[in-house]
Amino acid sequence: MAFEHKNGGPTLSLAEPAEWAEPEERAEPAGGPGRGATPQPEQDKPLAPSHSAASTVGQLTHGLRRLWPLVQPLSAEAVIGCHDRETTYPETGVSPPRPHWFIHDRTAAEPTHDQALDVVDPWYIDPVVEPVQRLSVETVRSWLERAQAQPAPDPDTYEVGWTELWFNATRVRVPHPCAPDVPANVALEAAEVRWVATVPCARREGAAWVAGPTREMRRIGIRAPMTLHASNYGQVEISVSANWSIWSAEGTPGRAALVDAARSLVADGWSVRYGAEFFHELA
Repeated sequence: MAFEHKNGGPTLSLAEPAEWAEPEERAEPAGGPGRGATPQPEQDKPLAPSHSAASTVGQLTHGLRRLWPLVQPLSAEAVIGCHDRETTYPETGVSPPRPHWFIHDRTAAEPTHDQALDVVDPWYIDPVVEPVQRLSVETVRSWLERAQAQPAPDPDTYEVGWTELWFNATRVRVPHPCAPDVPANVALEAAEVRWVATVPCARREGAAWVAGPTREMRRIGIRAPMTLHASNYGQVEISVSANWSIWSAEGTPGRAALVDAARSLVADGWSVRYGAEFFHELA
């Protein structure tokens, strides 16, 4: 039997790669520029990218793509703000016309029984709600681009961009690929109440997956197997919370799969900002 962590599971946070340094000048050859040589910029290092709204969407979707083989969001909720063009930080008290946006997988929005998915539960008042046939990295990208296309109150000072994102409904791969020992359901012990939920295990893409919240999970207050949070305050950060023991218990294949996903981001230049105390494999 798996169990849910109380107050959310152990969280692993990763930050996007730091911007590259400005190109350095090559040293002058012996004899100085008088022999016809002039200082040339270093060409084997790309220029530092600007931290624009478009670039932060790119970094976010890159992170989601690396995590996708393990965890796939079924909904996303965004806060869209106005970022100072000089500091790149969102300005408090300044917002575009529609600051709250919610997107979800259409098939997971109308539960007909306790084990059916129930993913539509936006936190903010009056969000722009958009159902899609199936959520993917590309649909998240295009959704955010539409949200950021709003006018800023003062376009010379501010750029409209996402500030925070929550992925509170997810589908997560069970760490036993299509084997006979994968059950039809996962028995999950709730953290906050005395209850054991029955969560269906479905076959997709040659593997077994569990998803949530189901209608039963929402009624009891059980979190999705994993939840994601992303922030954009001068630097893109993505946090993964392993809410169920399947992906957090020491020495388990699920924990190893989560650590491997984090390592793929580290290999791309991302850094572990928080969580290495629990996930000591990344220390």
